[in-house]
Amino acid sequence: LLLAACDSGAPADPAAAPAPEAEALLEGESPLLAVDTSSRSCTDIAALAAAFSEPEPFASLRTGKVKLDGRELDDAFTTAVAPAGASCSMGLMDGPGEPATRIHVVNCQLFSSGMIDREANAAKAKTVFDAAARDMRACLPAEWTARDGSQVAVDSTEVMIYETRADAERAMTASYYTFPVELRKEWSEGSARAQQTTGWRVTLNFQKDVPAS
Repeated sequence: LLLAACDSGAPADPAAAPAPEAEALLEGESPLLAVDTSSRSCTDIAALAAAFSEPEPFASLRTGKVKLDGRELDDAFTTAVAPAGASCSMGLMDGPGEPATRIHVVNCQLFSSGMIDREANAAKAKTVFDAAARDMRACLPAEWTARDGSQVAVDSTEVMIYETRADAERAMTASYYTFPVELRKEWSEGSARAQQTTGWRVTLNFQKDVPAS
Protein backbone atom coordinates (compact mmCIF):
# COMPACT_ATOMS: atom_id res chain seq x y z
CA LEU A 1 0.00 0.00 0.00
CA LEU A 2 1.52 3.31 -1.14
CA LEU A 3 0.53 6.33 0.94
CA ALA A 4 1.01 9.91 -0.30
CA ALA A 5 1.36 12.80 2.14
CA CYS A 6 -0.29 16.14 1.40
CA ASP A 7 0.22 19.51 3.11
CA SER A 8 -3.11 20.51 4.65
CA GLY A 9 -1.70 23.65 6.20
CA ALA A 10 -2.27 22.33 9.72
CA PRO A 11 0.67 22.42 12.14
CA ALA A 12 2.67 19.23 12.31
CA ASP A 13 2.07 16.89 15.19
CA PRO A 14 5.44 16.36 16.98
CA ALA A 15 4.22 12.99 18.22
CA ALA A 16 3.87 11.81 14.63
CA ALA A 17 7.49 12.53 13.77
CA PRO A 18 9.75 9.45 13.53
CA ALA A 19 12.23 8.90 16.33
CA PRO A 20 15.69 10.25 15.40
CA GLU A 21 17.21 6.79 15.72
CA ALA A 22 14.76 5.23 13.24
CA GLU A 23 16.33 4.35 9.90
CA ALA A 24 14.62 5.85 6.84
CA LEU A 25 12.60 3.35 4.81
CA LEU A 26 12.87 2.64 1.13
CA GLU A 27 9.82 3.42 -0.99
CA GLY A 28 7.20 0.74 -0.53
CA GLU A 29 8.56 -0.61 2.76
CA SER A 30 6.19 -0.93 5.69
CA PRO A 31 6.69 1.39 8.70
CA LEU A 32 6.79 -1.80 10.78
CA LEU A 33 10.17 -2.58 9.17
CA ALA A 34 12.02 0.46 10.58
CA VAL A 35 15.37 -0.36 12.22
CA ASP A 36 16.18 0.83 15.73
CA THR A 37 19.77 2.04 15.35
CA SER A 38 20.24 2.02 19.13
CA SER A 39 19.51 -1.72 19.34
CA ARG A 40 22.05 -4.35 20.39
CA SER A 41 22.12 -5.71 16.85
CA CYS A 42 22.93 -2.31 15.38
CA THR A 43 25.65 -1.46 17.88
CA ASP A 44 27.26 -4.87 17.27
CA ILE A 45 27.27 -4.30 13.49
CA ALA A 46 28.92 -0.91 14.03
CA ALA A 47 31.46 -2.46 16.43
CA LEU A 48 32.39 -5.15 13.89
CA ALA A 49 32.82 -2.51 11.18
CA ALA A 50 35.13 -0.51 13.46
CA ALA A 51 37.09 -3.65 14.40
CA PHE A 52 38.25 -4.10 10.80
CA SER A 53 40.83 -1.37 11.44
CA GLU A 54 42.32 -2.93 14.58
CA PRO A 55 45.97 -4.13 14.36
CA GLU A 56 44.57 -7.65 14.74
CA PRO A 57 41.08 -7.46 13.22
CA PHE A 58 38.18 -8.19 15.59
CA ALA A 59 40.53 -8.96 18.50
CA SER A 60 38.74 -6.52 20.84
CA LEU A 61 35.50 -8.44 20.35
CA ARG A 62 36.81 -11.82 21.48
CA THR A 63 35.59 -13.23 24.77
CA GLY A 64 37.94 -16.20 24.96
CA LYS A 65 39.50 -19.12 23.11
CA VAL A 66 37.55 -22.15 21.96
CA LYS A 67 38.50 -25.31 23.84
CA LEU A 68 38.78 -28.77 22.28
CA ASP A 69 39.27 -31.76 24.59
CA GLY A 70 40.28 -29.35 27.34
CA ARG A 71 42.92 -27.63 25.18
CA GLU A 72 42.63 -23.99 24.09
CA LEU A 73 42.87 -23.46 20.34
CA ASP A 74 44.99 -20.60 19.02
CA ASP A 75 42.88 -20.01 15.91
CA ALA A 76 39.28 -20.20 17.19
CA PHE A 77 37.58 -17.73 19.52
CA THR A 78 34.28 -17.03 21.22
CA THR A 79 32.49 -13.70 20.93
CA ALA A 80 29.42 -12.02 22.40
CA VAL A 81 28.53 -9.97 19.32
CA ALA A 82 25.17 -10.79 17.74
CA PRO A 83 24.72 -8.78 14.51
CA ALA A 84 21.16 -9.11 13.20
CA GLY A 85 20.53 -11.44 16.14
CA ALA A 86 22.99 -14.03 14.83
CA SER A 87 25.10 -16.53 16.74
CA CYS A 88 28.77 -15.92 15.87
CA SER A 89 32.20 -17.49 16.19
CA MET A 90 35.65 -16.18 15.29
CA GLY A 91 38.63 -17.82 13.66
CA LEU A 92 41.89 -17.50 11.76
CA MET A 93 42.79 -19.21 8.52
CA ASP A 94 45.59 -19.08 5.97
CA GLY A 95 44.88 -17.06 2.85
CA PRO A 96 45.72 -18.27 -0.67
CA GLY A 97 48.61 -17.09 -2.81
CA GLU A 98 51.78 -15.13 -2.12
CA PRO A 99 52.76 -13.18 -0.12
CA ALA A 100 51.35 -15.21 2.74
CA THR A 101 48.27 -13.81 4.47
CA ARG A 102 46.05 -14.65 7.42
CA ILE A 103 42.30 -14.20 7.16
CA HIS A 104 40.47 -13.10 10.29
CA VAL A 105 36.84 -14.21 10.13
CA VAL A 106 33.65 -13.77 12.12
CA ASN A 107 31.13 -16.41 11.04
CA CYS A 108 27.53 -15.73 12.04
CA GLN A 109 24.52 -17.99 11.55
CA LEU A 110 21.12 -16.34 11.40
CA PHE A 111 18.94 -19.24 10.27
CA SER A 112 19.28 -22.96 9.68
CA SER A 113 16.63 -25.52 8.72
CA GLY A 114 16.47 -29.23 8.05
CA MET A 115 15.62 -30.70 4.67
CA ILE A 116 11.89 -31.22 5.36
CA ASP A 117 9.28 -28.48 4.82
CA ARG A 118 11.54 -27.00 2.17
CA GLU A 119 9.02 -24.50 0.82
CA ALA A 120 7.92 -23.20 4.22
CA ASN A 121 11.50 -22.86 5.38
CA ALA A 122 12.42 -21.03 2.17
CA ALA A 123 9.95 -18.32 3.16
CA LYS A 124 11.38 -18.17 6.68
CA ALA A 125 14.94 -17.90 5.32
CA LYS A 126 13.86 -15.08 3.00
CA THR A 127 12.32 -13.17 5.90
CA VAL A 128 15.50 -13.51 7.96
CA PHE A 129 17.69 -12.50 4.99
CA ASP A 130 15.63 -9.38 4.26
CA ALA A 131 15.61 -8.33 7.92
CA ALA A 132 19.39 -8.72 8.14
CA ALA A 133 19.83 -6.69 4.95
CA ARG A 134 17.78 -3.88 6.51
CA ASP A 135 19.92 -4.01 9.65
CA MET A 136 23.11 -3.85 7.62
CA ARG A 137 21.86 -0.93 5.55
CA ALA A 138 20.86 1.00 8.68
CA CYS A 139 23.77 0.18 10.96
CA LEU A 140 26.96 0.17 8.89
CA PRO A 141 28.89 3.46 8.85
CA ALA A 142 28.26 5.86 5.95
CA GLU A 143 31.48 4.95 4.11
CA TRP A 144 30.29 1.37 3.56
CA THR A 145 28.55 0.43 0.31
CA ALA A 146 26.28 -2.50 -0.60
CA ARG A 147 25.95 -4.44 -3.84
CA ASP A 148 23.94 -7.43 -4.94
CA GLY A 149 26.08 -10.52 -5.43
CA SER A 150 23.17 -12.92 -5.96
CA GLN A 151 23.65 -15.95 -8.18
CA VAL A 152 21.28 -17.47 -10.69
CA ALA A 153 20.80 -20.82 -8.99
CA VAL A 154 18.19 -23.31 -7.90
CA ASP A 155 16.06 -22.03 -5.00
CA SER A 156 17.21 -18.42 -5.43
CA THR A 157 20.57 -18.13 -3.72
CA GLU A 158 20.76 -14.51 -2.57
CA VAL A 159 23.92 -12.65 -1.62
CA MET A 160 24.65 -9.10 -0.50
CA ILE A 161 28.24 -7.85 -0.42
CA TYR A 162 29.24 -4.98 1.88
CA GLU A 163 32.55 -3.13 1.55
CA THR A 164 34.07 0.30 2.00
CA ARG A 165 34.90 2.35 -1.07
CA ALA A 166 38.59 1.76 -0.32
CA ASP A 167 37.96 -2.00 -0.34
CA ALA A 168 36.18 -1.77 -3.69
CA GLU A 169 39.14 0.12 -5.18
CA ARG A 170 41.60 -2.42 -3.76
CA ALA A 171 39.63 -5.23 -5.37
CA MET A 172 40.40 -3.78 -8.79
CA THR A 173 44.14 -4.53 -8.50
CA ALA A 174 44.45 -7.22 -5.80
CA SER A 175 45.62 -10.70 -6.83
CA TYR A 176 42.75 -12.06 -4.73
CA TYR A 177 40.09 -10.33 -2.72
CA THR A 178 38.22 -11.41 0.39
CA PHE A 179 34.76 -9.87 0.62
CA PRO A 180 34.73 -7.81 3.84
CA VAL A 181 31.10 -8.71 4.64
CA GLU A 182 28.84 -11.23 2.94
CA LEU A 183 25.18 -11.89 3.75
CA ARG A 184 24.02 -15.14 2.10
CA LYS A 185 20.80 -17.15 1.84
CA GLU A 186 21.09 -20.54 0.17
CA TRP A 187 19.93 -24.13 0.09
CA SER A 188 23.01 -26.06 1.16
CA GLU A 189 23.75 -29.75 0.90
CA GLY A 190 24.90 -31.30 4.16
CA SER A 191 28.51 -32.03 5.03
CA ALA A 192 29.52 -34.58 7.65
CA ARG A 193 32.99 -33.03 7.82
CA ALA A 194 31.58 -29.58 8.56
CA GLN A 195 28.87 -31.08 10.78
CA GLN A 196 26.17 -29.40 8.71
CA THR A 197 22.81 -30.83 7.71
CA THR A 198 21.08 -30.31 4.37
CA GLY A 199 18.70 -27.35 4.42
CA TRP A 200 18.30 -23.60 4.19
CA ARG A 201 20.97 -21.41 5.75
CA VAL A 202 21.30 -17.68 6.19
CA THR A 203 24.81 -16.59 7.15
CA LEU A 204 26.55 -13.27 7.76
CA ASN A 205 30.36 -13.33 7.55
CA PHE A 206 32.90 -10.60 8.31
CA GLN A 207 36.43 -11.17 6.93
CA LYS A 208 39.72 -9.34 6.62
CA ASP A 209 43.02 -10.61 5.24
CA VAL A 210 46.30 -9.23 6.61
CA PRO A 211 49.96 -10.06 5.90
CA ALA A 212 51.08 -13.13 7.83
CA SER A 213 53.52 -12.26 10.63
